[in-house]
Amino acid sequence: MNLKSLDVAMAAITAALYIVLGYLFQPISFFEIQFRVAEVMVGMCILFPIPGLIGKIIGVFFVNMTSPFVPLDFISCIVNIPALYCIILFKKLGKEGKLIRYIGGIFYALIISCYVAWLIGYWFSLPSELFPLNFLYVFISEVILATLGIYIFSIIEKRVDFQRYEPSQD
Repeated sequence: MNLKSLDVAMAAITAALYIVLGYLFQPISFFEIQFRVAEVMVGMCILFPIPGLIGKIIGVFFVNMTSPFVPLDFISCIVNIPALYCIILFKKLGKEGKLIRYIGGIFYALIISCYVAWLIGYWFSLPSELFPLNFLYVFISEVILATLGIYIFSIIEKRVDFQRYEPSQD
């Protein structure tokens, strides 16, 4: 794996922003009705796919250290890998500016929402009949935040030429 200094920096920036947003909005970041504002950082996978994925996983780890569901909530770091890869995959499938990249955000929200709904049900020993309701609560916020993140970082992608910052291969 050939990591460039820009990749390391982008992973660190993603993690740092996720952590700051996670701690800042901690009161609304957990339980079934949640709005984890830090989730907008999934959009970093549009600009820097692997650094964005790594940075988000690191950020999730540190934010979840304050989770009421510790240590079980650390599993979400693993769950984030295939979820974030959906964003990366659909970004690759769609050309610049195409709506298909938002489908990756929907799949991301589906995966994360399933896990969080299961976690809440397991933690509180809730009847399985409540899973769909918990799923829906989390899914709505995840779709909003993932879509917003993809939108924001798609705009940044169009306006900033990140290729310019890569070192020459001389």
